[in-house]
Amino acid sequence: MNYTRFFNSLVTRLVLFGTLVVLASAVARFHVLTNFLHDDLSEVAADQQSTIASYLAQDINYRIVERRRFLEQLARMLPTELLGQPEKLRAWLRERQELQPLFSTGLFVTDANGEIIVDYPAAVGRRNLSLAIFPDFHLAKEGKFVIGEPLLPANGQYPILPMLTPVRDASGKFVAVLGGATALAATGFLDHLQQARLGESGSFLLVSPAKRLILASSRKDLIFKPLPDVGVDPMLDKAVDGYRGSGVGANGNIDEIKAIADVPSTGWFVVARLPVKAALPTVDRVQAFIVRGGAVQATVIFLLIILVIVWFFRPLRRAADQAERMTRGELMLAPLPVYRNDEVGHLTMAFNRLLSRLKTHQSELQHQAHHDLLTGLPNRIMLAERMQQAIAQTQRGVALLFLDLDGFKPINDTLGHKAGDQVLQEITQRLQKVARHSDTLARVGGDEFVLLATDLGAPLEHGARALAEKCIRVVAEPLQIGQGDYKLGVSIGIAVCETYCDPDILLQAADKAMYDAKNKGRGCYVIALVTETAAQTPA
Repeated sequence: MNYTRFFNSLVTRLVLFGTLVVLASAVARFHVLTNFLHDDLSEVAADQQSTIASYLAQDINYRIVERRRFLEQLARMLPTELLGQPEKLRAWLRERQELQPLFSTGLFVTDANGEIIVDYPAAVGRRNLSLAIFPDFHLAKEGKFVIGEPLLPANGQYPILPMLTPVRDASGKFVAVLGGATALAATGFLDHLQQARLGESGSFLLVSPAKRLILASSRKDLIFKPLPDVGVDPMLDKAVDGYRGSGVGANGNIDEIKAIADVPSTGWFVVARLPVKAALPTVDRVQAFIVRGGAVQATVIFLLIILVIVWFFRPLRRAADQAERMTRGELMLAPLPVYRNDEVGHLTMAFNRLLSRLKTHQSELQHQAHHDLLTGLPNRIMLAERMQQAIAQTQRGVALLFLDLDGFKPINDTLGHKAGDQVLQEITQRLQKVARHSDTLARVGGDEFVLLATDLGAPLEHGARALAEKCIRVVAEPLQIGQGDYKLGVSIGIAVCETYCDPDILLQAADKAMYDAKNKGRGCYVIALVTETAAQTPA
């Protein structure tokens, strides 16, 4: 075990300062953050979604279990002799509710027949309401703790979650039911889910599969709305049938990354979803979500803890601010400073490693964008850049040789593409020996090459002829492919320009001259003289 890392951990510091309840929350947060740090930050966004959904599900489960334990404890403590004294029983409920108001809409007690005899605080229409007609009451009467399905109260403003637990007398006989109800949007319950954000277009859902109903969401327009019809969102359909995990699925015409995680105490599940197009750089958003979620949870439990968390996570906020300024171009891309050797420090170091990998990947992409993958030669993009530079800088004119291999297609068709690739690589090596250091050899098509030459001396046409003859000779040398020898030829169109000329006109003139060479019998070259406005081909 790495004891140094353990004693440097943020979780260890919070445990030494906090309470046993905070310990459970901090350990969950520690595991989420540690798993995130151990993951390769280049993994697909679906893995990140799964982490977020699991964290939310654990947090929601913790809040529900907390209320269940509180309600069961009250049921064991309730003096059964007060069942016949409503005012004293109401005072007893008021004392417990004000001491620990976990149920935002209050507590209530029913008699053995299900009629509510007292509640606190009093709610319109709740007093004397009979629960006997509801299946949940009969489950509680049988001795089971019941977490009911959320429902809309009489005012219909916010959905509430009811919970019921049986009350027994000293002999163990069922005598009453103690219940509590809390609004899903109440502070300290699921308000953090509705306030959370996953980018500009992502969202979180808390779903009851039994009713195919969205109980809570980061989008207010979805709260207490039914799920889409079967077939509209296959991933949600699978989640209702029991699937848990992550994947990509269509929501109508939008492809989304979804992660589904269970809330064990209720049978509900949490969905974190994000459109694929918006799922690229999510690291900063996940970090901010973890910080905000931890801060909200700590506020409900103990005010002092939030001050400690703010102090602990100050380096993370600095790092996130610098990273954001880098994304806006206000700062140069550079490794972030590591302030402490804890989880924030490990996360910052992981970000720095990711930044290094991104720079390396960017260099590779830039090279691939300007070079041919098979031969490593410059492609059309780089050739165009080199032509612009050569024409602008040369004082002696330029020569452009357009080379097209003769007899390559039969080899490619007969021996296969692998043999054809070997031929192109061999021809590339030969032509590179002909090209000078100042020349540019590029591959512009399947078996088409372009050689851009400058500073050939005067007359420019003679130097171009000599260069073309060298190319014809080296290409004509036998090729050993497999067990046989093969010979190729090359037709060359040469465009020479003594003064400034348009690069496209120069390339078109060389291409046309190459076709003239093929028409003359192949294995030869044709020269086109190019001026600023036109091209001429000598007989």
